[in-house]
Amino acid sequence: MTADAPPAPRLALLDVDGTLTTVRSIWQYLLEHHGRWAGEGERNLHRFQSGELTYQEFCDLDAQLLAGMSYAGLCEIAATVPLRPGVTELFERLREREYRIVLISTGLRVLTRRFEQEFRVDWCVANDLATVDGLCTGVALIEVDEHEKGPHAKLARERFGAAHVVAIGDSAGDLPMFGEADLSIAVGCATRRAGRGGRAPRRRPDRRMPVAVTEQEASE
Repeated sequence: MTADAPPAPRLALLDVDGTLTTVRSIWQYLLEHHGRWAGEGERNLHRFQSGELTYQEFCDLDAQLLAGMSYAGLCEIAATVPLRPGVTELFERLREREYRIVLISTGLRVLTRRFEQEFRVDWCVANDLATVDGLCTGVALIEVDEHEKGPHAKLARERFGAAHVVAIGDSAGDLPMFGEADLSIAVGCATRRAGRGGRAPRRRPDRRMPVAVTEQEASE
């Protein structure tokens, strides 16, 4: 008689900026802290939104504004980013229900590392800043493009062989990730567009993180 195969794991796909935090962009947060957002950072964002810059060019220009700064110092600044109320409870609930946790972020590892250190995270994909001798060189290392969350979500599902996937995000950039989820939850003012199977994401207009991780809980 052969032993029964272990059940397939559950998987939680989490956006970071604006979802786990109340700050929509770690890039902007860092630039504001160093007085480089007003004027320069805002100009870069406008040029990107108008189609003048590619995503890589946009990130490189912002990275150039951080050139010469201590990477460890940026991590210390990122540690001051406010977390969305309920984040700790969310991670606890996911672990209680034996979910594997994956962070998929177009933000920076100076912030995602904080979550990897404070909470149990199984995998993380995010962008980074190139350094030499601990100082930022002004080059952005892009691992997650603005439209690439879908492929990363699919890879995560395949990597862990997940039978059930929950995705939580806050913006249109999370829609491709929602498309790989069985249950998608939109935090704050996120889009109403549909996720996997044509189902619209559950919406959370308040500031607290959802702790629902099943269809039944989300509907209550």
